[in-house]
Amino acid sequence: MTKGSVLLVLADDLTSDLLRTYFASVDYAVLTAHSKNDALTATRQSLPQAIIVDLDVPDLDVVGLCDDIRSTPRTRHIHITLLTPQARRDDRLLALSSGADEFMTKPVDAEELGLRLRNALRRAEFQNLVDPITGLPGPRLVEEQLRELLRRQDEWALIRANLRGFKAFNTVYGFLAGEEVLRFTAQVFSQSVEQFGAHADFLGHAGGDNFVVITTPDRAEAMRQALIDRFNDGVRAHYSFREREQGYIVNRLLDGTEERSPLMTLYTQMVTSQQGPFYDIFELTQMQ
Repeated sequence: MTKGSVLLVLADDLTSDLLRTYFASVDYAVLTAHSKNDALTATRQSLPQAIIVDLDVPDLDVVGLCDDIRSTPRTRHIHITLLTPQARRDDRLLALSSGADEFMTKPVDAEELGLRLRNALRRAEFQNLVDPITGLPGPRLVEEQLRELLRRQDEWALIRANLRGFKAFNTVYGFLAGEEVLRFTAQVFSQSVEQFGAHADFLGHAGGDNFVVITTPDRAEAMRQALIDRFNDGVRAHYSFREREQGYIVNRLLDGTEERSPLMTLYTQMVTSQQGPFYDIFELTQMQ
C-alpha cells in the first residue's frame, strides 16, 4: 500500500539515493526523470503528489518545466520543491519566480524535506484542493472547473464517472484495499487523458468513487471508451482468482444471509456544451 508517488528530478546519485530511500520508507512510490520531457511525461501519466527538482540538473529548463506543469488544469495543483545549490538571493528568486511552491538549499535533509511536503499536502487536503488518496484535484478544484464551464464560450464535454460495486468491494475487502482501487482508477484516468485528451483537459476526483474529466467533444467518446475498457479489465486484478472466475463477490450480512455483488465496473455519463445552455452546477451534475 502506498500514499501515492513523488517525482525526483535530481542531479547526483547521492541525493537521489538519499531521497529515494527516505520516500520509499514512508510509503511513497518514487519516480525519476533526468530531462524536462521525461519529467513532463511522468507528471502527466502518473500525476505524482509532489515533484522535487534540482537546479543543478544539466541543461534542465527549470522555469520552462514549472511553467508547463502550471499551465494545464490537470497538473497545476502538484506541489513543486526546488533544491538550490546555494542560499544566494538569485537562487531563491529563481525558485520562487519559476512557480515552485518552496525551495531548500543543498545538501538537503531528507526528513525535513519529507515533513515540509507532508505539511503542504495536509494543508491542500484540508482545503479540499487535492484528494489525499489519489493526489488528483479535489472537490474544491472540481467545483471551480464546473463553474468555469458555465462561462465558457467554446465547445466542451464533461465525463462523470463512478465505480459500480465499489461499496460492496469495500465491505468485503476493507478500506485499505478500497484506497488501492481508487489509486488504480486515478492511474487509468491519467493515462487515458494523456493518450486521448488535450493539453488543457481537466481531471479531478470529486470525492468518494466519483471522478470527472473535462475535454473537447471530438475527443470525449474515444476517451470515455478507453476509460471503461481499461478500468473494467484492470480492476479484476483486485479480486481473487475464484471471484474473477465466478464474476461476483459474496458479502455475509448481519442476519447471516449471503449477498452476491457483481465485480466493479466503471459507469460513465457524458454532457456536452451542445446540450446547454446551463445555468448552475446542479444542472451539469444531474444531466443524464
